[in-house]
Amino acid sequence: MDTVPTTIPLNYTTIKTTRSRIDKGLLAIPVSLVDWFPKENGSIYIVSKDGTAKRHSFTTYSSSTRECRIGGMKQFYVDYQMQDGDELVLQKFDNDTFRLIPEKSFNQQYQQSLSLFENSTDDETVQKALEKVKKIANIDSAAVLENEFIKLANIEGAPERKIRETTHTSRRETVPPYLRKILLSVYEGKCQITQFTFLKRDGNPYFELHHIVPEWGNHIKNLLVVCPNVHAQFTHANAVPYFDKEDGWLRQVSFNGTFHNVFQKIDVLQKTFTKEVHY
Repeated sequence: MDTVPTTIPLNYTTIKTTRSRIDKGLLAIPVSLVDWFPKENGSIYIVSKDGTAKRHSFTTYSSSTRECRIGGMKQFYVDYQMQDGDELVLQKFDNDTFRLIPEKSFNQQYQQSLSLFENSTDDETVQKALEKVKKIANIDSAAVLENEFIKLANIEGAPERKIRETTHTSRRETVPPYLRKILLSVYEGKCQITQFTFLKRDGNPYFELHHIVPEWGNHIKNLLVVCPNVHAQFTHANAVPYFDKEDGWLRQVSFNGTFHNVFQKIDVLQKTFTKEVHY
């Protein structure tokens, strides 16, 4: 088994196929993954392209073949035009139901769904796109949003904040809905300086977003989850920010000479994503 970097913001597991098994319509399960599968011979279900679960024969290492494998895969390989050495992303739903999808197709689907999420223009479309990402990744919403937070934090440089012209005034662009969704989930609506929040009538925590450098755009490092009191101090008090010279995160801020630490969730999260390749 090898652990290598991924091209998408997700940790996942793959099985590398071989020409001999493709020709026989079988998938050999590496020893390193046997704990994912049933302990006895029988059947398991593989979720197909159309989302239905199809029954496949399954044998364990205790069988006469001395190989843990899934049978009846020939049509699957034909449908996906599998080649020697291609990797299959493996996801487990329950004890006997799994999803297998070629890594290229999986990555393409994941990137497309993330693009929809990041380009959503309102809360409803953000939620619909998030559900698609969640379904493809087979993880919960909080994990998807956390992964997106890490991905966006790794993007170098903050773009200039755009000016939106209206009939009578000019206003700086607001924070896109998908970023609000990410930051709400990651910080649970709590102020990064005071940890204060309160629940609104709809049951959601109240928070505001502050652009640390007003002229910069909506980069994760330039956005701060704050309570109204702290937001007002940034606007009206003598506020001096202190940044991490290495990574550019805001670490402290002083309001009229009083210093406050800034909680950054990135400090307790993984910084990179990897896949496990099993042979």
